Amino acid sequence: MEIRALLSIIEKNFKILGRSKFSLIAIILVPFLVILLASFAFNSSSLAGVNVGVYSESYSNLTEEVLQGLSENFTIIKENSSEECINSVKASTSQICVVFPKDLSSEGSEEEVVFYVDHSRLNLAYTLLHEIGSKISIKASDLGVSLVQELISALGNIKTSLPDQKSKIELSKQNLQEIIGKTDFNLSALQIENISSILNSAYILANSSSAQLKINESLVILGVLNQSFLTASENLAYIETQSEETKIILDTLAEKSDQINLEINKINVLDAEKIISPIKTKIESINVGSNNKDYLLPTIISLIALFGAILLSSTFVLQERKSKAYFRKFLTPTRDITFLLGNYITCLIILFAQFILVFLGLIFILSMNFAGIWPEILLILFLSLSAFTFIGMFIGYLFKSEETTIFAGVLASALMMFFSNVILPIETISHTFEKITLFNPLVIVDSALKKVILFGLDLSYMSNEIYTLLGFFVVFGVLSYLGRKITKRML
Repeated sequence: MEIRALLSIIEKNFKILGRSKFSLIAIILVPFLVILLASFAFNSSSLAGVNVGVYSESYSNLTEEVLQGLSENFTIIKENSSEECINSVKASTSQICVVFPKDLSSEGSEEEVVFYVDHSRLNLAYTLLHEIGSKISIKASDLGVSLVQELISALGNIKTSLPDQKSKIELSKQNLQEIIGKTDFNLSALQIENISSILNSAYILANSSSAQLKINESLVILGVLNQSFLTASENLAYIETQSEETKIILDTLAEKSDQINLEINKINVLDAEKIISPIKTKIESINVGSNNKDYLLPTIISLIALFGAILLSSTFVLQERKSKAYFRKFLTPTRDITFLLGNYITCLIILFAQFILVFLGLIFILSMNFAGIWPEILLILFLSLSAFTFIGMFIGYLFKSEETTIFAGVLASALMMFFSNVILPIETISHTFEKITLFNPLVIVDSALKKVILFGLDLSYMSNEIYTLLGFFVVFGVLSYLGRKITKRML
C-alpha cells in the first residue's frame, strides 16, 4: 500500500511537471547545454586574449627579442610611459605591465625588469607571472649560456695558441744563441799588438839584413787578419739574416698577442652573478597597501547583487502571478508599465536595504574606508541591481511553475558566475567565447567595482561598463514588459 502511494505521488509530480512542456525541456536540456558550452569554451590549455603593456625608455635589440618571444602568445601594447602602462592594468586594457630597463643588454644591467600585476585577480596574476616570467627566464638563460660560451671559446683559443707561441719563442732563443756564437772573430787583442810590434821592429831594422824577414812575418799576419775580417763579414751577413727571421717571428708573436688580447677584451662580463642571471626581474603590485579582503570585496558585492536581484525579482513576479488577485489586477485601469515599475522599485528598495547593512558592517566592523568614492559605488550598484532585477523579472514571466522559475534563476546566476573571473580567468576561455563573456553583466560589474574600490578611478575609466549595464537595464526592462503583456493574454 505504501509503495503504491509512493508511486502515485511520483506519477502525480511528473504530470504536474509535464504540464509545462517548455519547463520540462529546460530542466532536461539546460544542464546539458551548460556542460556543452563549458567544454567548448574552456577547450584550451593556454591564455587567450591577454594584453601585455610594456614600456622602456629605449628599446634595445635584446628587449625587442624578448618582446618578439612574448608576442607569440600575448598581445604586446607599447605604452608611452610607465604610468600609462600601470594605468592600463588598472583600466583593464592590459592584464599585466612590464617595464624594461633602458638599453637592456646581454652584458647585464643594474636595473630590473619590473612586473606590475593586479593581485585582486589572484587566479590570473600568478598565471601571467609564471608564463611571462618563464619566457624571460628562458631568454636570460640563453644569454647566460652565450656569455659563458664566449669565455670558453676565448680560453680555448688561448689554450690552442700558447703551445705554438712557445715553440716560436724557443726557436727565437736558438737563433739568438747562434748569433752570439757567430760573433767571435778569433782575433784577439794580443795578435793585434804583436802585429804592431813587428811593424815597429821592421821600421827600426829597415836597413838591416833581417828587415825582409820581419816584413814577411807581418804580411803573413796581415793575411790571417784579412781572412778573419772576411769571416767576420760573412758572420755579419748571417747575423743580419737571422735577425730578419727573428724579427718576423717576433712580429708574428706580437700579432698573435694582440689577437688574444682583443678576444679577452671582448669579454666585458666578469661577474659570475651577471653571467648566471644577466636579466634581473622584480615584481610589484599596483594595489599598494591592499590585502586579500580588499581583493575579494568587489567580487563578493557583485555576487550578492547577482544572486539577490535575480532570485528576489523572479520569485516576486512568480508569487504575484500565483496570487488570486493577479487576474483582478488586469481588470483595473492601471497600466502595465505602472505594475512593472512598482515591482522594480520594490525589489530595488529591498536590495538597497541589504547593501546598506553590508556597507555598515564593512565600515564599522572591518574598518574599511569608502570616502570619496560613494557616488561611483552608488551609480554602479544602481545600474547593476536594475539590470539584474529586470533579468530576474523576465525569468519570472518566462516560466510558469515555482520550481522551474527558481531553477532557472539559480542556473542563470550560476552561468554568469561560471563564465566570469570568479572560478577561472576569462582569459582561459577560448577565443571564440571570449568576446561573449566580456558582455557578461557579472564581469562588467566586478570590473567596475574594482576600478572604484581598489584603484580609486573616476567615471571616465568606466564609460564602457556604465553604457553596457545601461543597455542591459533597458533591454531586459523592455523584455520584462513584453513578458507581462504575453502572460496577460495567456490568462
